[in-house]
Amino acid sequence: MLRKLFVPLAVLCLVLAGAASVQAAKANQAPTDVTIDDCAAKRAPVAFPHGKHTGVTACDTCHHTQKGLTAKSADEVPTCSSCHKAPEKAETPNCTDMGMKKNMYHIDCVGCHKAELAKDATKKMPTKCEECHPKAG
Repeated sequence: MLRKLFVPLAVLCLVLAGAASVQAAKANQAPTDVTIDDCAAKRAPVAFPHGKHTGVTACDTCHHTQKGLTAKSADEVPTCSSCHKAPEKAETPNCTDMGMKKNMYHIDCVGCHKAELAKDATKKMPTKCEECHPKAG
């Protein structure tokens, strides 16, 4: 009787352990694609290819308040807008301000893209409004 139960129980344990490890692995991965829409003002939300950026720069380049951040420690990373939508400090860029010198996405993203393009003009990186913010329609 015990032998008849052993194999099904062993299989069930392996299946549950496998499912748990898959969920743990998913929890320790940075997202591949992100839609930036929490600071939308006058323009369409931005489809951000997060996965393309994770291989070329350190996490804390963009997530600057999370020093030492890695994909494995990224479970509870605050969104950019948690600090930049209504900043407490005047010097903190506000993501709802569409100006190129005041919106932190425009400062960081476009600034980095322009610097990379200055090194290699053959790269394809958005630097103009409509390249990130598609027209509605």
